[in-house]
Amino acid sequence: MKIHVEMQGKICTVIPDGDIKLGEGDLALRDTIHRQLATGCSRFVLNLAKVRFMDSAGLGEVVACLKRVRESGGDLKLAGLNQRVTDLFTLTKLIAIFDVYADERAAIAAFV
Repeated sequence: MKIHVEMQGKICTVIPDGDIKLGEGDLALRDTIHRQLATGCSRFVLNLAKVRFMDSAGLGEVVACLKRVRESGGDLKLAGLNQRVTDLFTLTKLIAIFDVYADERAAIAAFV
């Protein structure tokens, strides 16, 4: 899985491309968020528009990222979830703990 990071002002947009699953995308996502937190970024948009599949390990890592970011005094918003990923968050009732937006632009605007 590839992960692209864009800075838009003080907002860090993390854009994974591929699956977020055990042993593949989960570790890459964790490392990316850690690196960005170390640079001082505290406001994140996780754009999941290019994520085709997420298993329980991937879901757990997204929750862990939210926890780490909030413990650092920041926040993380989700954007661009496809129906499969939306169903996963809804089924696990984790949709209630995240701020979810239709697209990256709306998520970034929510920080302003």
